[in-house]
Amino acid sequence: MKKLTMGVLASVLSSSFAIAQVQQKNDTVRTQDIEGVVVTALGIKREKKSLGYSSQEVNGEEANKAPTTNFLNNLSGKVAGLEIKQGTNFGGSINVVLRGFKSLKGNNQALFVVDGIPILNSNLNSTDQVTGRAGYDYGNTASDINPNDIESINVLKGAAATALYGSRAQNGAIIITTKKGSKRKKGIGVEFNSSFTVSSIDKETFPEYQTEYGQGYTGTSFSSTLYQGSPRVVFGNDASYGSPYNGQLVWQYGAFIPGSPTFGQRTPWRVAENGPIEFFNVGTNTVNNISLNGGNDVATYRFSYGNTYANDIMPNSRLNKNNFAGNASYKFTDKLTANLYTNFVTQRTQGRNSTGYGDNIMANFRQWWATNVDLKEQEALYNMSRQNYTWNMRSLTNIAPQYWDNPYFKVYENYQSDARDRLAINASLNYDLTPDINLLARVGRDGYTMKVEERRAVGSVAAIFGLNDVDQPSGYALSNYNASETNYDFIATYKKNLGEFNINALLGTNLNIQSFESNQQSTSGGLYIPGLYTISNSVSAPSLPVIVSTEKRIFGAFAQASVGYKGTYYVEGTVRRDQSSTLPDSNNVYWYPSVSGSFVFSNLINQSWLSFGKLRAAYALVGSDTNADNIRDRYIAQNPFTSPMYASSTLARNQAIKPQRLNNIELGLNMEFFKNRIGFDVSWYRNRAFDQILELPVTTSSGFSNRVANTGTLETKGFEISGHIMPIKTTDFTWDINVNWANPNTKVTELAPGIENLQLGSLQGGVSINAPLGYDYGTIWGADFVYSPDGQKIVGSNGAYLSTDSSDNNLGSFQAKWMGGLRNSLTFKDFSLSFLLDFRQGGKVFSLDQYYGYGTGIYPDSVGLNDLGNPVRNTLANGGGVILPGVMVDPTNPNNFVANTIRLDRSQSSQVLGTDPPPAAFVYDASFVKLREVAISYKLPDSLLGSTFLRDLTVGLVGTNLWIIHKNLPFADPEAGLSSGNIQGYQSGPMPTTRNIAFTLKANF
Repeated sequence: MKKLTMGVLASVLSSSFAIAQVQQKNDTVRTQDIEGVVVTALGIKREKKSLGYSSQEVNGEEANKAPTTNFLNNLSGKVAGLEIKQGTNFGGSINVVLRGFKSLKGNNQALFVVDGIPILNSNLNSTDQVTGRAGYDYGNTASDINPNDIESINVLKGAAATALYGSRAQNGAIIITTKKGSKRKKGIGVEFNSSFTVSSIDKETFPEYQTEYGQGYTGTSFSSTLYQGSPRVVFGNDASYGSPYNGQLVWQYGAFIPGSPTFGQRTPWRVAENGPIEFFNVGTNTVNNISLNGGNDVATYRFSYGNTYANDIMPNSRLNKNNFAGNASYKFTDKLTANLYTNFVTQRTQGRNSTGYGDNIMANFRQWWATNVDLKEQEALYNMSRQNYTWNMRSLTNIAPQYWDNPYFKVYENYQSDARDRLAINASLNYDLTPDINLLARVGRDGYTMKVEERRAVGSVAAIFGLNDVDQPSGYALSNYNASETNYDFIATYKKNLGEFNINALLGTNLNIQSFESNQQSTSGGLYIPGLYTISNSVSAPSLPVIVSTEKRIFGAFAQASVGYKGTYYVEGTVRRDQSSTLPDSNNVYWYPSVSGSFVFSNLINQSWLSFGKLRAAYALVGSDTNADNIRDRYIAQNPFTSPMYASSTLARNQAIKPQRLNNIELGLNMEFFKNRIGFDVSWYRNRAFDQILELPVTTSSGFSNRVANTGTLETKGFEISGHIMPIKTTDFTWDINVNWANPNTKVTELAPGIENLQLGSLQGGVSINAPLGYDYGTIWGADFVYSPDGQKIVGSNGAYLSTDSSDNNLGSFQAKWMGGLRNSLTFKDFSLSFLLDFRQGGKVFSLDQYYGYGTGIYPDSVGLNDLGNPVRNTLANGGGVILPGVMVDPTNPNNFVANTIRLDRSQSSQVLGTDPPPAAFVYDASFVKLREVAISYKLPDSLLGSTFLRDLTVGLVGTNLWIIHKNLPFADPEAGLSSGNIQGYQSGPMPTTRNIAFTLKANF
């Protein structure tokens, strides 16, 4: 081993390597070719060495390596500074944040650009859903992009890199270039990709239940009066703090449900054979994609069709997506070329999992469960009659559900469905006015319609539903959305080499039109006819529909100039002027400049060990507007009493708001050594986002509760490092190592006078997510432990920890201290193997599951033996209870503290005894280390394919989310959350993570 290590080291230092007599593979890397050409803003190709800002490229193969319903999952850990937070919701959204947060309450998601045209990436999730109440995660629409069509992805990180896109791209941009047709000598090129994925629950992210005690809250599972001389379970209790299992015959819920196999019978008191994990299926995902391409000297084309069909682990959940894409180019003359790109996507989804607190099966399983309930019995009861026969009945004579529906009734009767149709078109004309001047006229439109249906069957537990603000026994909700974005571009570019000078310049205009319409309706008072899901089938008059129609227009003019000297010195400047319809006429125009430069110092250093070296620096000041409908006050229609009624909005708009601003400075160093065998790219940056447009609280005596105003500043600082090393490179074998690391940190440095905190969201469990002045963005607030002067937790007279009276204690931010990825790629002849480790260090997450699960006694830490060797759930008189670590008030000196000796009663639920610990007890470190991806493939050699119609054939095996090597959050994935957006660091009933194994096949004809 020592010799091998020294040999590898020697190979790196000398840039020549041989094992035994294996022939060395020569490196022929020229300095000017190392960074290559990348696609930048507006789809313009540039030499990367000339750029004074940071960008990082991911090739299309990496974006499509693992089959998934959302290609963004494949970017995890592969780009420094890009935080991809993978959710566990079926078809759900992915949080995509570059270099921290720039907006206190607005959009912090990166902009997606396909072939030079920005596309929609909206999220239609409700306010209740993102704040932890009931709802569904409907995903972000960037998931419609077919990874099989991606040629490359270039991530533009800083404001200088994205300044030409205007305010849309202040959060960074992900530039996607699609595959194009190519000239062929004969025939049509055919590419076929197919995969089949099997998904199973990672049990480390699913609850582990205690197996010693059953249903109840008060230490006994049985009612105070016997039924026919035998004990009877208290069915309405949704906890496992009842009697210990002893096998005695008792009356359980099945004995009172007609048709049940145990109707009229006592059954043994024991833990269920089939716990909640048996509820879930093995998920499958089938992806098939075929593309045709060809062309000649005049025209090229490429057409593709892809289908994704997925069944989730939750019963009655499926997703079917069809993706049609095509692009073509036609050269009318040597100077005039036309290009056309179109993409049509249909997606039909049924049975998304509900999220948050409330009508959520996973909240039931993780927070309010009885361990004596057998899931197979629940399934049999539902299949028997399709009725809502559940374990959580109200009484002997009323077998309707108390708090929780039968899980199978929930997924087969109360399911949602949605349908989204999306069409994107991009057409352009390129005209070479002279050999140095090119004119581009381009129009692009991206739009979708989406229909969402939510159902609540007759017989369900009453809950908030639809547009109603009171519980509904049943109901139907229908929402229709129509969103579009259209861009008109005209760009003139100039490229010229003048001696040792290289000049690039452009001048352009852009008109951006964003439209959004929605119509939301729901029944009220329940459904009159069971099973008929229409708005007209409403017991009471349907709630007034909520109809929204907005349009936003931005007219921009921009210019850019870049000068290079001797391929070594580069300086670039841009300026853009935007005029937005969402700002008042007096303040609707804003300018923002950027300047950047790079110095390729390796051109001045003639050393064989130095292949490339570049210093870069950039500064940008960008502006941005706001959403539509923030200028003029309006009235809101109310449910009529005897005549139409209207009420003033509680939000005061502002006709004096001005544009938001953000300045960004970035410094970077990129070096390559030994013919590109070792290299690194390091960046330091600072963002300062100020004059933010916010809704601030005001005194209600004004007639409003909030007012739109310009205030607030966020400052983000951080480093990014990406590096690579190729320890081995021979004719047959190569080994590449790539690493990414970043530590963005965003702080709130300014709020309005007199305001010390801006609340982002108030959540169940007594916690909130906040932007407090002087602290980290995304700080979790809640009640904390009470501490002694030396920092120890203080225990009260009942043996429980004391809790602060206030809920504004800083419990930590959801922001990670740092994040990174480590990828190894090995290739031996026609075999390839790669694996990716994904890291996150620091950050906090509050678990409502553990918060409520502590009191319901479902988890293993609620049982066991105490220091006396007795079960902790024994009464104190019988030697039970626990002594919590900490201190108590000295009985002989109230001003002093001594080690705690008071025993805490654990014989009943803490919710009954009033001994719950504060929310701080359920805030966990969100760090993790994951084996995110492992892929192995084999390309059949040409010698085997020579006599066939195949050009090449590759088969592979890909695994994703295979192993959470380290985490601190019990029974859940630290990444899991509600959805994308600014409210992170909170969990309530998340779906478990799945391990995914995919079999892949790629063929070219």
